[in-house]
Amino acid sequence: MTPNIVRLVVAMLRLPLLVLLLLFAAIGLAQAGRADTIYPLYTVVVVVVAGWFINAGAVNDLADELIDRVNFPGVGARPLSSGRASRRQMVALAVVSGAVSLAVAFAVNQRVGLVVVAALALSAAYSLPPIRISARGGLASFLLPAGYVAFPYLVGLFSVQTSLSTEQLLLLGGLWVSFIGRILLKDFRDVEGDAMFGKRTFLLRHGRRATCLLSAACWVTGASSLLLLVPLSSPVLPSFVIFTGCALYSLRHLAIHGSRFEEWAIVASVAMIGRGMAVALLAHYSMLGRGFSGPQQAAATALITGLFVWVWWSVLNERRPTAVPGGASVLEQRR
Repeated sequence: MTPNIVRLVVAMLRLPLLVLLLLFAAIGLAQAGRADTIYPLYTVVVVVVAGWFINAGAVNDLADELIDRVNFPGVGARPLSSGRASRRQMVALAVVSGAVSLAVAFAVNQRVGLVVVAALALSAAYSLPPIRISARGGLASFLLPAGYVAFPYLVGLFSVQTSLSTEQLLLLGGLWVSFIGRILLKDFRDVEGDAMFGKRTFLLRHGRRATCLLSAACWVTGASSLLLLVPLSSPVLPSFVIFTGCALYSLRHLAIHGSRFEEWAIVASVAMIGRGMAVALLAHYSMLGRGFSGPQQAAATALITGLFVWVWWSVLNERRPTAVPGGASVLEQRR
């Protein structure tokens, strides 16, 4: 593998988002009651999830090259639009990464293989014509979590068991709805290019306030369904309440503030809360599987919650103009 190809693969991994997908895969393993198998199995799961993730990113970049030149000028994580990779290289990367993910998945078992087949079909339909879900507003926000949440969760879960229980289905639904609340905010980042090229996103069609209200409803609904899975004495319950409160606080500010710099900081703070919730949930199921005592679970959960709340607050108050490219947002200009 040449140095240029290695750099291209590293750029396409987009680590913050990939780490979140891998957290969902680990949650699937842990909730299946196989915390002891997370480490040996996880190496295989990482290859499956990362392979699909690179494929989906490459396909999306090929479809959105012109839009990305507006939204991400010169950004290394967009090697095609920044000129660091050719379309031929991106096509080759999409084919190879998808094939690797599919081959390793079927080597695990047929269930995981079929999940990858469905995920590859979804990523193609999301980005490519004639379907191009990404240009269909609210539908895109509803279906994208199928790739970011359901796919890695089911890969982890089906690696060790054959079917979904009611509890697991409820957890998946809660994670899905919560992630819709986060995905809706992605459009703040992409608003200039989306407006220029006629994408009918929920944000452009309904505005800032409606987007923030729908996102808040998704966070509350998703967190509420997750809370049904744990006893009232569980330390993860107050953790979820705190995380949801932080997300709602950020959304209240996003509904008011219109500067490009403030938007990026606030959206990033909500993303941090999403990561915190996933880490707390993974810790919860892992500690249950390993027989941790109540005080041990409480201490670990408090530490995780405190850490992510501190980072959330730091990110929320990051308002320097150098934090993001561009100037005033399209939404601000339209006021």
